[in-house]
Amino acid sequence: MKEKAALEKKDEASRTKQEKERLKEINDLLKKKIISVTMSQALVARIDELVHETVGRSRAQLIEDAVRWFLDYSVHRWTDRGLYVSGSRVSFESETMSSFFFSKLTPSDQYELGITAGSQSAVADVVKLYHGTDPTDKEGRSLVLAILQNYGWGFFNEHDDNLLVITSPFYPPSFIQGYLEALLKVKLELVETAVKDTVALRFE
Repeated sequence: MKEKAALEKKDEASRTKQEKERLKEINDLLKKKIISVTMSQALVARIDELVHETVGRSRAQLIEDAVRWFLDYSVHRWTDRGLYVSGSRVSFESETMSSFFFSKLTPSDQYELGITAGSQSAVADVVKLYHGTDPTDKEGRSLVLAILQNYGWGFFNEHDDNLLVITSPFYPPSFIQGYLEALLKVKLELVETAVKDTVALRFE
């Protein structure tokens, strides 16, 4: 607390970058509340195994991550009738089945379907309601891509030259292009790649 008070005494303009980061770190730590929970020995042993395997840094970090995922993926709404995530019912579908469906559509049809899906995407509501961010601005865009990656769309990598590269995409390029254009309210150019199983899109 003394360190926090000393940093806050300084005028914001006179604080160094390191001091600003340290003050933010302290404030973030103070926002956390310490609670105690009782767990079975078997569950604690499994948590310790994961920490030993470096899946998490500590018991506390693993438990906090588990609670965050529980909330983000609406696990409290899961029932025998299905899994529900952020207002959407989740169905486990093989890539073969998805490919079969999209193979019956032309790239133009896939793009139009993506536009329709993106304009009605629940991801926008998640970003707005739960994170208080506009999905169409720079910060919101990164959050949208992170959520889609967590939902299994593929691995998203943003580059400095406005290029978005998606490796191991679940959906075909034209559908992803249309979906992101409608969701992020941007115009994207589909870039040809020589690498198989990779989609590249450039923000115009």
